Amino acid sequence: MKHWTTRFLILLLFVTAVFSAYNYFNKPFLKNSTENLVSEVEPSTVPTPSKIPKKELNTKEKIAQLLAVPLDVNSLTEESTSSAKMMSFIKENNPGFVIYFGEKISTTSAILATKTIRDSFAENSYIPLIAVDHEGGSVQRLSGEGFTRLESWQKVVSTYSSVQQKAVFNQSATELYSVGVNIVFAPVVDLASRSAVLKTRAAADSGQVFATTVNFIYSFSQNGIMPVLKHFPGIGSIPRDPHNGVSTINLSEDDVSIFSQILNKFANIGVMTAHVRLEDKLSGKVCSLSTECLGPFEKSYPNVLLFTDGLTMKAALAQIGSTQEKDIEKVAIEAIEAGNNVLVFGNGVEPVVLEKTIFALQKEYEDSESFRKKVDYSVAKIISLKK
Repeated sequence: MKHWTTRFLILLLFVTAVFSAYNYFNKPFLKNSTENLVSEVEPSTVPTPSKIPKKELNTKEKIAQLLAVPLDVNSLTEESTSSAKMMSFIKENNPGFVIYFGEKISTTSAILATKTIRDSFAENSYIPLIAVDHEGGSVQRLSGEGFTRLESWQKVVSTYSSVQQKAVFNQSATELYSVGVNIVFAPVVDLASRSAVLKTRAAADSGQVFATTVNFIYSFSQNGIMPVLKHFPGIGSIPRDPHNGVSTINLSEDDVSIFSQILNKFANIGVMTAHVRLEDKLSGKVCSLSTECLGPFEKSYPNVLLFTDGLTMKAALAQIGSTQEKDIEKVAIEAIEAGNNVLVFGNGVEPVVLEKTIFALQKEYEDSESFRKKVDYSVAKIISLKK
């Protein structure tokens, strides 16, 4: 009996090992892995992909897939007018992404928001992917009851051991996956400087940032969540908050090389592009709206998904040589032309503004062959995440 039990145990361990290997190498958003970091805690809910063929998208529906629109989860729970209007927009337009906003959002509130969104669409629809800011410290929307509160990125990078980082990242990723989150806008790989406005959101040592970022990407990707690196090409030295105005900076070699180091290891994650001007470069355009700045991604990292930073920021709306702001529809068109795949809109944007943006993008799609190709290219990348 003991001999039979031993053989059965060996067989069971072998099957488990085979399954684990299959599970590991088929995880999305993960490539060129050098170590097998498997979460010890299984997600509490695992969505089952639909067997029903997805619908064909018309022009307007394609354009909508490029949009990442905000939803205030706290307001949704309180059934406010603003959240009702945004939910109505989401139901009618089916954007590609929904970004959760709010303060100290609890597990209960997040689950309700995800269910409300998913219940709004037929089974053959491309349901919006759920994204959330998740840097830790002062920038963590899901930090209420039921969620682990992460310390600031700077502290995690500089004081946590690798084992501690993996443990807290895996725990946090498991919690987010269980409430339906697909994408996190994190980690921050900008290298801090004395003039930085990012404060504890950024760390200074490139080696430590790289090692911590690797742990972060492994942990969240293993749990089915796509990380989005912030903020290309590096805004650690930015002197002004881009929400309030545009800045011009001098990039160091380290500022940019940290991105290439990470993307050489993980070639199919996300990158957020920054609304920042570079000294004597890009003809005065901000990087996020410059083909010169973003063009190399398509050649060197074709599987990376490029997200703009919030398009309602004043740095995105700034015009060269003028105090007048650009229309957000024009900024959205420039962002796609520059090479971005996803247009991110910050909290507070009105649905009517989003509708005007869709209309302007649709018209440009119909009028311009080159723009049409860029949109179709981005839509294909986005849809591939949803299959």
